[in-house]
Amino acid sequence: MNLVLRYHKTFLVILILIWGMGYPVMKVGLAYCPPLIFAGLRAMLGGLVLAMLALRSGDALNFHDNWRAMLASLVFNVLLFFGSSAIAIKFLPSGIASVLLYAQPIMVGVLAHFLLNEILTQRKFIGLLVGFLGVAIISYKGLTGDLSLYGIGMGLLSALGWAFGTVFIKRKNPRSIYWFISLPFLVGGLGLCLIGLALGEHPSEIIWNMPFLITLFWGSVIGLATSWVIWFNLVRVGDASTLSANTFLVPVVSMAGGAVLLNESVPLSLFVGGALVIYSIYLVNRPAPATTETSK
Repeated sequence: MNLVLRYHKTFLVILILIWGMGYPVMKVGLAYCPPLIFAGLRAMLGGLVLAMLALRSGDALNFHDNWRAMLASLVFNVLLFFGSSAIAIKFLPSGIASVLLYAQPIMVGVLAHFLLNEILTQRKFIGLLVGFLGVAIISYKGLTGDLSLYGIGMGLLSALGWAFGTVFIKRKNPRSIYWFISLPFLVGGLGLCLIGLALGEHPSEIIWNMPFLITLFWGSVIGLATSWVIWFNLVRVGDASTLSANTFLVPVVSMAGGAVLLNESVPLSLFVGGALVIYSIYLVNRPAPATTETSK
């Protein structure tokens, strides 16, 4: 954690790049595997990697003292966020799924105000709204198409789970991040696979080709294990609502990455929405004037 504290800006950039490139990668993977089984496999493999790191580092599990916190992490971070987002991406146009998911920073701002005593100033709230508007503009081409109420519900549920999970990790501040992430994802990944089977998904639908294996590796080792260790450590050392506002950059990176790697066109909306996102991050991160501290 000291390394993250010392180089927190560098780790934040790495995290945004990982998550930004994760969207096109996951979209490829979903072409070869049902959504809940795919999410479950990624969760179990990522959890297994982190469990091995926990054993190697000698971190104490302390399951008797931490099982309630791990259960909450299982519900918020795995079942609600991880599972619901996979369904939303499958059943919604990418633009709508992205907009719904990135209601998360606004939810975190409100939750952190009441649960973490992080003051939600007018400037910060406006900044969060501006960032959300920026994401909507960036994603506007994907805001058309067939709308699934089920997919919309899953998108909002995913954002809510991510928000509660972020606030919870800040409030709980567990000693071992490895165990705190690995066990819920191992158990939750199995649960997601079982739920998928109960809803009609079947392992025979998986196409075990190289693109699927690459996306499975990325989604579990990079997109889950690596990114969540970075994310949770950043949440522990920083302001949850301010940190969440920086995730508005993820759709910007995702669209820019698609243009570079997949030869997709670069729409004007990327520059307009990206400018709003950058301005929103400036508003949220700008310190309050010193005079307001003493005026009362």
